[in-house]
Amino acid sequence: MSTLILGGGVTGLAAAWHLQQRGEAVEVWEAGAAVGGWMKTLPWEGGHFETGPQGVLWQKGTAVDRLFSAIDLPFKSPGTGARWVGKGGRLIPVPASPVGLMTSPLMPLGAKLRMMLEPFQPVRPAEPEEGLSAFIERRLGKGVATELLPSMIAGVLAAPAEILSVDAIPKLRQWEATGSLVNGIRKGGVSHMVVPEGGMGQLPIRLASKLSAVRTGLRAERMEALPGGRWRVSGGGEAREIDRVVLALPAFEAAALLGPVASQSAQALAAIPYTSVDLWHSRHAPLPALKDSFGFLIHPPEGHGYLGSLVPSWMDPQSAPDGFMQLRSFIGGAFGKPADLDAWEGIYARLKHWIPALGEPSAMRHERAERAIPRPELGHRARVTAAVEGLPAGVDWLSNARFGPGVRDILEGLETWTG
Repeated sequence: MSTLILGGGVTGLAAAWHLQQRGEAVEVWEAGAAVGGWMKTLPWEGGHFETGPQGVLWQKGTAVDRLFSAIDLPFKSPGTGARWVGKGGRLIPVPASPVGLMTSPLMPLGAKLRMMLEPFQPVRPAEPEEGLSAFIERRLGKGVATELLPSMIAGVLAAPAEILSVDAIPKLRQWEATGSLVNGIRKGGVSHMVVPEGGMGQLPIRLASKLSAVRTGLRAERMEALPGGRWRVSGGGEAREIDRVVLALPAFEAAALLGPVASQSAQALAAIPYTSVDLWHSRHAPLPALKDSFGFLIHPPEGHGYLGSLVPSWMDPQSAPDGFMQLRSFIGGAFGKPADLDAWEGIYARLKHWIPALGEPSAMRHERAERAIPRPELGHRARVTAAVEGLPAGVDWLSNARFGPGVRDILEGLETWTG
């Protein structure tokens, strides 16, 4: 079996690695100059910054652990850092454990008591598809759905929780299927945030180094069905005839290639919306309050386009030179971006509002992540199902829009896909 994978992001590279492990002949085409897609770690004045995920959730014996071990990718965990939600004009601690949440002033007592009843709520069938906010309210109560969920989801998907499908966070349905979220988390165990040595960009680089054929700077432009169930893919003055084509591409890019050969799939994929986000990286004198901090997210009604900030120098000390704290602030997304957040002065004013002691930056830089995040709005399940079912024999589509937003979701989905 010969396979051509279009897309050299972590999804395409990990899929190629799995297929190669099974003895298949695999070639990867990546349109960009380097592998990784949005997952790149780029140098910056004595350190580096991430263009994509800041880390990955790891647990021993899981898909992430198996892959990292197989490709010999070292990693480290920063531990359990403090995290906050910006609400009511101040940063409120959000403990990582459900028990800890009972002591947080983020929610009123009634909401906390309702949250404790989660294990006793009935399990709802998977169909029909449920909205994310409705799912959380049903299982954990309205207080969690309105006071905690919006900022958490804004920080992950840069979109309002109320417009999303529960499929935006695949683990939720998996946990409920065990009887309750509490039971699912207890059975699955606790995951830890880890960062590969050298940054998240080392994951696609290491995967590519393990593959026999990875081509960069080569964009597929056309797919054609051949007699006998084979396919021809052409682009950049080259062509390949193969048994199978895997489109490890964003839905909108896959739709453009599939239009002439699979109209149902193309239409379904084109209907999946994507979100763009602005990223501001800045370095400051360290603050004791943020020394061991994951960062903070802002309750969307109060953020007005400012979604929150992470502290990469805590998660990955190599990201900043000694004596500096590095921040990564998220702006816009599906919430829109007001004019005051077009320039650093506006970003810094927002940061100072929430962290008054924050000093002027020694360095800052701006990145625009255009259509970087799939937005699984209600109805997403039907769109993905229609896209996959409409694919012709010998063609498949893989993406975080199919498996879930996180690296963990992608790697778990790929293990299931390869069987």
